[in-house]
Amino acid sequence: MGSAADWHAFLDEFRGFGGRADNVMQRKGAFGMGLFPIDSSKPIDLFVPDELLVPIENITLQDGALAIEDDSAFPAGYGDWFRRYQANYSWGAEGRENTLAFEEGLKALPDAVQTLLKRHGLYNAEARFPGKDPDQELLQRFLRTRCINRKGRSVIMPMIDLLNHAPSAKPYDTSGAGIAVAGMHDGEILARYNIFDSIRRLIAYGFNIQEPMAFSVRCKLQHQNHQVLVRPGVSDRPMQPCKISLEDELLVIEQPLLGSVRSPKVPRTLFLQACMAHEGINANELFDQIQQYNTIALVNLMRALEGLDEPVAKQLRTGCLDQLASLSHHFGQRDDLLKASEPTSSSAA
Repeated sequence: MGSAADWHAFLDEFRGFGGRADNVMQRKGAFGMGLFPIDSSKPIDLFVPDELLVPIENITLQDGALAIEDDSAFPAGYGDWFRRYQANYSWGAEGRENTLAFEEGLKALPDAVQTLLKRHGLYNAEARFPGKDPDQELLQRFLRTRCINRKGRSVIMPMIDLLNHAPSAKPYDTSGAGIAVAGMHDGEILARYNIFDSIRRLIAYGFNIQEPMAFSVRCKLQHQNHQVLVRPGVSDRPMQPCKISLEDELLVIEQPLLGSVRSPKVPRTLFLQACMAHEGINANELFDQIQQYNTIALVNLMRALEGLDEPVAKQLRTGCLDQLASLSHHFGQRDDLLKASEPTSSSAA
């Protein structure tokens, strides 16, 4: 990272391409390198127009440096600026080093831990970082932590991708002709990246933070006369009932929300709503079974991590605790929502 004068000269170049970066500086904070207001009594303004967003498939490594492979569609000089940006403030600053350390730490976890992570649909070393082309695999892992979906494409948003995440922060403003973050900030400028839960945030991004929602791990269980498979992951519609279907006598449940810090009555309510269309299910009992499975899975994972002092093992233990805390936020149900969801004679037809 260069001097303050280098930073401001760099921002002047960015503005020349049509971007905005006002009242911001990069420095270390509680979450590592991040952006802060120069003067907290004034608003900050960050904006990356669509014309400066870089699709991840157009990013490559050139002699170890991250660069735009084909910059002909961008303003003259932008390809050179992007390469220097990555070298001095992103990939080359600590992005490559941190990504590599985390991926190597995950792969070095004992077999017992690896088996549990794979069984629960949380991490598979062979699929994620097999080591056949380490440089390209590392690049892809780094890009996954920095990209955003914009108009159906995964893109890098220079300057804004330097912001760290906070679940309580505002999301990026994508309503205009680009991506923006603006407003007053007393301390570090933070943004909400997307919806994740604590354990998946850690494994996907490499940092610990307690998220306000918890979703299920992969699990198979018996419920009354049904074999049940819960497919893991984070729903992109977390406040809607999960999808439940019957596949060759197997009851398949897709990404159920199990805990919500802000709305603890919602997880069970959504699950009950999802089960209304299916006969032979005791929805309350099945919800409790999935909850129990997740709790035991996380406890067993923590037991497998006991005695391990490596940084990633410690992070994973913290991730399990954060996940358990969010998972525990469920009680009661919203009877008003359930009543509104009950099928009528006309809708049942």
